[in-house]
This record gives sequence, C-alpha cells and structure tokens, in this order.
Amino acid sequence: MERHVTRTVMLATVLLLIAAVSPGAAQETTAEVRTWSGESMVLAGPWVEVFYTALPRTAGGEEVPSPPGGAPPPPMGAGGPRAEIRGSFQALRQASQEGPQALAAQRETSVLTFSRAGVELKVPLERLATLTIARQPVAGSSLPPYVSPTHQRYGATATLTDGSRIDADYLNFGTAVLRGMTSQGRVEVPFDQIESIRFTR
Repeated sequence: MERHVTRTVMLATVLLLIAAVSPGAAQETTAEVRTWSGESMVLAGPWVEVFYTALPRTAGGEEVPSPPGGAPPPPMGAGGPRAEIRGSFQALRQASQEGPQALAAQRETSVLTFSRAGVELKVPLERLATLTIARQPVAGSSLPPYVSPTHQRYGATATLTDGSRIDADYLNFGTAVLRGMTSQGRVEVPFDQIESIRFTR
C-alpha cells in the first residue's frame, strides 16, 4: 500500500511540474501584421528572409564579368600547361554565348537596419516589440515613368522589448520578406507591403 501511495505522489508531482512548465515552453513568438491594403494576419514563428543575387567568382576572388558576346578570349602568357576545353560542341557554344550565370539566393536575417540622419543602427529582430512603418512617395524620382509612381521612401518607429524607442527617417529592408505560419499554411509578406508589426513572445 505504501508503494502505491509513493508512486501516486511521484506521478502527481511529475504531472504538476509538466503542467507548470508546459505553458511557458509552448508559447512561441507570433507577429500581428497589418498591411497597407488593410489586411491583418497573425503569423506564428515569424522570420525574415532577404533575396540577393550572387555573381560567380574567379579563383582569385574577383567577380567574373559577363562577356559582351561571343567566346571569351584565350588565356595569354608564355609557358605552362595549355588550356583544354572538353564537352559537346553545343554545350560549349551555349556556355560561351551565355557567359557566367548569376545565382539567385535567399537567406534568413536576424537584424533590420534603421537610419537616422545618416547613422545606421542594426537592431536584432528578437529585440523588436512593435514596428510601425511610414512611407512617402519620392518626389522627382529618376525611375522610368511606368515605375516612378510606386517609388517610396520608408521610415519607421520601433519600440524595443526594453521599452526604448527608435525613430528612423529611413528603414533599409531591401528585398526582405516576413514569413510565418498560419492555419492555412506558410505566408510571406514583403516588407514594402507592411504597415505595422506587433511581436508577442
């Protein structure tokens, strides 16, 4: 009988510990997002990704320029091994006409860059509590007429988790998108479409 009581007490203690720890462990970061079009959504486990283009590099680390057309010039210099090219004629012709291919890539980022009077401040995403983005059209844009109406300059007001505030006259988010999960699946929202974000941790 004593063994049964001891097991019951131990089991009850373990269940109470699990119940006490579970709500804290189960809470994950969410982001309440409002877009310029008026849409609102809550993203679970949000993260930010940026897109970029990587150009191929030579052995010396310099970027390979794309040839203006035709085959690249043969290597110059005296002595040493002779260059040898192998492959089908069609593959060689295609490679010489296209030149080196740029690679489109993406990566997760953990910071946003705020600028005030030319001074940049990189803020880790986990320190953001709220982010309110302001935008205004760029007057006299040098972009082509079919794009210039959409040329915007973005500023932001960020409230950090410690209660401090950053008022930036420029927010450099480049090609960043905010991604997260909803009940319908993964959602990605480009930063140029976001009006505000409120993080809950």
